[in-house]
Amino acid sequence: MKGVSILYDERRKKRIVQIDMDAISKEPEAIEDLMDVLVAESRRGEPTISLDDYLTAKQHRK
Repeated sequence: MKGVSILYDERRKKRIVQIDMDAISKEPEAIEDLMDVLVAESRRGEPTISLDDYLTAKQHRK
C-alpha cells in the first residue's frame, strides 16, 4: 500500500508500521483494513472458540 512501510527486526519479524500522514487522510478505510490484518496476523496460533460457543457462554453469564 502506498504510504505504508512495515519494518522488520533482525529475525525478519514485523516490528514497526510506518504510515505517511497524508495516506491516512486520503484512505482512512485502507489504513484500518491494514491494521486489522496486522492484528489478525499477530494473533495467529492463539486458541479460538466458535461463535456458537461464545454466544452460549455469554448467555450463561447474564
